[in-house]
Amino acid sequence: MGKVLNISKFYHLLEWIMWLAYINLLWIGSVLAGFIVFGIFPATVAMFAVIRHLLLKDGTGKQILKTFAITYRKEFFKSNVIGVIYLVIGYLLYLDFQFIQNMTGASFYVFQTGMIFITIIYVISFLYIIPVYVHYHLKLLQYFKHAVLIGILSPMMTLLIVIGLSFLCFLLFLIPGLIPLVTSSTVALIMMSCALVGFRRLEGKQQTSNERM
Repeated sequence: MGKVLNISKFYHLLEWIMWLAYINLLWIGSVLAGFIVFGIFPATVAMFAVIRHLLLKDGTGKQILKTFAITYRKEFFKSNVIGVIYLVIGYLLYLDFQFIQNMTGASFYVFQTGMIFITIIYVISFLYIIPVYVHYHLKLLQYFKHAVLIGILSPMMTLLIVIGLSFLCFLLFLIPGLIPLVTSSTVALIMMSCALVGFRRLEGKQQTSNERM
């Protein structure tokens, strides 16, 4: 009985590796189809949507291509808007850090502390924006608000995302041949898995709070 279970788990692991490789190829192809600049954000959103679908609903890989293609077309414009917003904010943060390097005395430490805080918020929201985007139906600005709030209210999941991505980078450093095969899809799997746990916990707390009221 135990041997059968082990074989089943091993087979399921191989399935996931196959799915991740397939999704990674779809992501690369879709990025190129959008001339890289316009393809990277909708392709990434489509990839996260597929990973979410596998984790929550399907689990068989039958709907991978269909889900990816529909999401890519549907979210092409809106995902690019979100991507541009993050690029602009990131560039402004970079300019601000360059600017405060010319400061001296107490003002330098005050502005540096403020910039570090803002950058942390930016990074947290960046980690959660796409999982939030594919999981909830919100207005554009609400996605940014929810990404920040969920990231702050789920510190353990945020830490697990950082640890998971760090481990992946270490693994890819050891085995660089994996980079073109599963990199982007594995990043999405780590982030989406942790985010879903955070979503469930917060939704559970909110439901409990509403029941008490």
